Parts: sequence; C-alpha cells; structure tokens
Amino acid sequence: MGVAAAERGCGLPFICEVSQIIFSGKVDGWNEGSHLADASDRAGADLAELEAAVAANPDRFDAIIAQNQQDLEAAGHWGVPTAVFEGEPFFGQDRLDLLVWRMQQKGLRRRD
Repeated sequence: MGVAAAERGCGLPFICEVSQIIFSGKVDGWNEGSHLADASDRAGADLAELEAAVAANPDRFDAIIAQNQQDLEAAGHWGVPTAVFEGEPFFGQDRLDLLVWRMQQKGLRRRD
C-alpha cells in the first residue's frame, strides 16, 4: 500500500502515519478497527482505494518492491533507513539530517 500511496503523491505522509501507529507502542491492535484507515486519511490517502489498487494488480506492486530491493542492494545497502542521493550513501536515522543538508545544497527547498 505504501507503493500505491507513493503513486498518488502521498507516500511519505502515508509511511509516517502508518509507521507511527505500528511502531510507537501507543496503539494496541494497530491492524484492527479504523487505525489504518484513520492513518491513511491523515496522510491524504483513502485506504480502501489503496487496497483496491494493490488487489487489482498485485504482481505489478510485487515487481516494484522487488526492483526497489535490487536497487538498494546495488547501491551497497541492506536496511532501513537507507538513502542514496547522487551516488552518496546515507545510512541510519542519525544521517538523515546530512541527507537533507546535501539535498539542500542541490536546490531542495521547504514546501509550505
């Protein structure tokens, strides 16, 4: 569903919202009730639409995920969080600020 959300322009917000309910330790039964739908709504996505997109063509989504894994390995990385920007690797959440700094050097600007 993360890939489907990314295709709709809300991948990062979706990942952020869903990760918080899964990993924060604050939500019991994150996979029950409306937790995922609520997280999707906060991210600007419709959970039912994402699920339907994946169900309609699961092989395509599996192929995208497999290609992402191959790209990760080809870049010399194996886990999360990992980012490669213009061939420069950034591994670990303590390096994300450096990634943003490097991207800002190349013209990244904050959006309101």
